[in-house]
Amino acid sequence: MNDPRPNDLNSNVVGFWGLVSQSLAGMAPTCDVVAFMTAGAAFALVALPLSYLWAFGLMFIEVNTLYHLSKNRAGAGGYYSYVSAGLGPRSALITGFMVTFYQVFSIAGIPVYVGGVFLPGLAHRLGLVLPNGFWVLAVLFFIGLPWTLAVMGIGPSIKMLAATSLTEIVFLIGASWIIIAEAHTGHPLKPFHAGAVGYKGVARGMIFAITSFIGIGSHASLGEEAKGVQTQKGRLIGKAALVSLTLVGAALTLSAYALTVGWGENKMGTFAEAHAPGVSVFLAYLGPVGAVALVVLAINSALTDSLALLTSSSRVLYAIGRDELINASFSHVNGRQAPAKSASLVAILAIAIGLGTGFWLGPTQAFNVMTTAVLFGLVSAHTLMNIALMRLFRDEKKPSHVVQHLVLPLVATGLFWWVLYESVWPINLPLSWSAVIWAAVLIPVIAYVQIAIRRLGFDEGRKLGIRKTPPTTI
Repeated sequence: MNDPRPNDLNSNVVGFWGLVSQSLAGMAPTCDVVAFMTAGAAFALVALPLSYLWAFGLMFIEVNTLYHLSKNRAGAGGYYSYVSAGLGPRSALITGFMVTFYQVFSIAGIPVYVGGVFLPGLAHRLGLVLPNGFWVLAVLFFIGLPWTLAVMGIGPSIKMLAATSLTEIVFLIGASWIIIAEAHTGHPLKPFHAGAVGYKGVARGMIFAITSFIGIGSHASLGEEAKGVQTQKGRLIGKAALVSLTLVGAALTLSAYALTVGWGENKMGTFAEAHAPGVSVFLAYLGPVGAVALVVLAINSALTDSLALLTSSSRVLYAIGRDELINASFSHVNGRQAPAKSASLVAILAIAIGLGTGFWLGPTQAFNVMTTAVLFGLVSAHTLMNIALMRLFRDEKKPSHVVQHLVLPLVATGLFWWVLYESVWPINLPLSWSAVIWAAVLIPVIAYVQIAIRRLGFDEGRKLGIRKTPPTTI
């Protein structure tokens, strides 16, 4: 049997469907329907389904990178470990901090929207008025409860995620088909044309569509806790990414189309300004049962999203701490073998950012700015991953495929930066504040990295984020 060292995570406890559930929960599909789609519709209008279809295609190209980098490398560092193998310690540490950055901002943003926009809008439809500071309580609840579960260990977390993740997918797909069938649209392909919004409008809609898929790699940091022999754990991570992305991508693209035709293609200019428009569509076509189910699953989805991203980012910090590139105390685990200090730091940062940005800009604009900041961090991390894939197969002289290891990473990187450019140029405040926030974090990170990695040798710098010695066997 295994007798883990004091700072080891609990190995061989997460099966393949546990990895899929973690990834599904990180993408929070039902919450995306009521939050990200509503925000994205303000820019994409009737072309909202096109924004989601393009984002789905882009992330499907990008998952090629995750699949190939994870094949032979499974560790708590996730992306941090993958970039280490391809580009060395500087890029790896920047990646690790950027992953933490965008996951913390995502954890902070969703409760601000749910508590400050969605639930007040829903209450307004019911003739109720929520207190002005209700969103503050929502931030504390939607981060505080997942924080508690995160420090209890991976077992309770995975059970909660697995219980609801597939239910969300089945519900969204089934409900969307019913809405589409009953809407009887006269122009079924209109939502897949850029139309009046142009490619800029589609690209800005993709800000929220791409960030709907933010959790696609949230299971990568569970590499050490996945079941199976170590040489196969990386392959499980890649396969879980493909399965979860296919399920969520299909559900979200179909849902975007259903909301568009259900609301009315010619009326999408009013969608983002309405009170809980997604609930209105579900109520009109599925009755009270469908509307209540959407609300319940959306609230649950917000909770599981925070839990999945808390679990992921805390393990990235755990791996960096274990490599002694930040304070080693972040690699300590509690009695349930959870990196409690790392999880607590992530939760505290998310609460502070959510409250600070919400008071500064108000819930609606705060969510838009934080979501765009998430995109900046995500593009930074995935750009380094794509370069790492191209570099790794060249340096290690492994059998390579020009499409999988060169063309697809280049295409994904170019599309990411196109969407990012369209999101902030020309300057459009407050949305463009996201670039300032990203730069304010990235510049100190780069400065810190130059100091932190000085003592690392070449070989050591290419093996970050993975357990250096196995647990003692007795």
